Amino acid sequence: MPSEKFDNIFLIALLTFTVTLFLLQKFSLNHSLNIDINTLYPSQVISDQDANNGKSTVKLIKNKDHFLLDCQIIPSDYNWPFCEITFSFTSENDNNIYTPLDLSEYKQVNISALYTSKNSAGVRFQLRTFNPAYASLENQSSWKYNGLEYWPDQNTNPVIIPMNALQVSTWWLIEQEIPIEYSAPEFDKVMVLEIATGNDIRPGNYQLRLDKIEFIGKIFTNNQVYAFIIFLWVFAAVSGLFINLKRSKIKLEKSISRTKELRQLNKLLNVESQELKDQSERDHLTGALNRSGIEPIFTNEIKTLSLIFIDIDHFKPINDNHGHAIGDKILIEFVKVISENSRSTDFLSRWGGEEFLLICP
Repeated sequence: MPSEKFDNIFLIALLTFTVTLFLLQKFSLNHSLNIDINTLYPSQVISDQDANNGKSTVKLIKNKDHFLLDCQIIPSDYNWPFCEITFSFTSENDNNIYTPLDLSEYKQVNISALYTSKNSAGVRFQLRTFNPAYASLENQSSWKYNGLEYWPDQNTNPVIIPMNALQVSTWWLIEQEIPIEYSAPEFDKVMVLEIATGNDIRPGNYQLRLDKIEFIGKIFTNNQVYAFIIFLWVFAAVSGLFINLKRSKIKLEKSISRTKELRQLNKLLNVESQELKDQSERDHLTGALNRSGIEPIFTNEIKTLSLIFIDIDHFKPINDNHGHAIGDKILIEFVKVISENSRSTDFLSRWGGEEFLLICP
């Protein structure tokens, strides 16, 4: 009973832990990566003037708690003017080895950015990733564009963007002739993050305030949590199996030991029962049957038998002259002599005093 109670308590505890872990994974156990004015990642600004021979100008102002992208969009022969702030996640050491940032375990990004100027436009958010299967470190145009464009005026601040909502730019896929198997977004090797003005922006002055970019993910991935739960239940099941086997072995050993004890006790009881039977059916002095001992003989199916009545003459003077101890010895010796000279099938009974009855089937 105590073992069953322990099993029930353990099972309830395991179920409670599993449900708690599921709830924590769903609603808690988060970690975040923040990019703000205090970030250690280097930042720079560019415009179409720097990249595409346009005329737009840009200036980055770092205030106490935010970045301010001061952008002057100027018409030119370039049809897609822009201003952009870029955060670099790569570092190059003496061996020319880049160490990009892995954002694959993050589930969403919260962007706190809005236009403080009279003019407003869309905001383009992009993560540029590297994959040696189709890109090269030297050619930044080969780095994949994972991003989307949104309008701050139409969304709450910060805007919440699920990572799986980011898309790869179609023009880049076509330009780089990317195979289908590499056309999906990738976030395991992020080289740079870009916040830029949106498409179809009109000429004018734009001031984009960027407070914070926050990536939010789980401390443990869902696969890790599920794998741990499966391992926990399998371990508990295997442990329970071994414990039950051990319990069964202990019970079996106790049962065998108890059986041996009962056999020994039964044997002892049989011996005692036989001794009690002998005591009740035999004369305690000579060992011959008494009257109770010969009763069953006459009830059996013995149809033919002979009876010999034996009496020791002059026995009383022996007791009177030599004592009862000598008389007892004579009785014992007498029974011995008669028994040794009788058949194994004969029965000798002390009928009383020095009188005996020999039953011969």
